[in-house]
This record gives sequence, C-alpha cells and structure tokens, in this order.
Amino acid sequence: MIKKEDFGLAVEKVCKILDWTKGGKEYSEAEETLNLIWEGLKKYADENQDDKVSEDEWLKMWTESVKDIKSGKEFPEWQKKFVDFMFKVNDKSGDNEIDENEFSTVYQAYGISKDNCSTAFKKISSGKNITKPEFEALWKEYFVSNDRASKGNYLFGVPDFI
Repeated sequence: MIKKEDFGLAVEKVCKILDWTKGGKEYSEAEETLNLIWEGLKKYADENQDDKVSEDEWLKMWTESVKDIKSGKEFPEWQKKFVDFMFKVNDKSGDNEIDENEFSTVYQAYGISKDNCSTAFKKISSGKNITKPEFEALWKEYFVSNDRASKGNYLFGVPDFI
C-alpha cells in the first residue's frame, strides 16, 4: 500500500542523503516534486479514490503502463517527473552526469552494499559517467525489458536473479 505519507518519508531520506536542509530551497523543491508525483500516481492508479494505491492498483497500473510504452506511448507525466527527480538525486554534484560515487552514495543509503553498487554501476555505465538521456533509457529498460541481461535491470543495484 502506497500513501502520501510515504512520499514525505522519501523527501526526508533523500534530503538527508544529499545534505539538503529542511526548509531550504532543494528540500522545498523535493517536497513539491514528490507531491506532484504522488498526485499524478494517485490520479493514474488510485481507482477507488481512497487516497492509497493498493498492490492490485499498483500492478494493474504497471501492466497497463508497460503495454502502452511497448506500443510507442510515453510514460505518464508523474513517471517522467519521477525519473527527472531520481536523476537529480543521483547527480549530487549537479554536473548533469552521475558518477560511480554519486550512484553508490544514494543506493548505499537504501541498504545496497558498496560492492553491489560498484558492480551495478559498471554494468549500466560502460565505464563512464551516466548522462540524463542514458539514465532515462536505463529507466525505461528497467520497467519494460523482458531481457534479464539488459543494463536497465541494474539501475537499482545488482538484481536478485543474477
């Protein structure tokens, strides 16, 4: 079950990782962005309008989204905002590229080991920093590819099936 409060916790976690001060510009932008993402997700997936997205609603939403994307449609707007936000979170330096240290910093904060992060980064980056278009392509691959070997499967660390 996903609720709005979960997005508040995400803001706090991300801001802690990135040293963004509560009430500061970045913190406020993160709050605003995640609120927009929540509203979009809720509009897209919360069929019974109970201000929660149940597991069934979540799975149905992703099944429909993946089918749409595979047929040439784009991600819903809330998902585009989410990928933009995640790129910004990963690009701690703000240089429009994600390096291995930035990638590892974020995912280690979520309990992924340094070795796992390093292996995953090497797989997705081909030995160079990741640009926003590359990140967007990996994001799409993560959600729509049926190929277990696709780079996108490593976007959030080495997958369990490897």
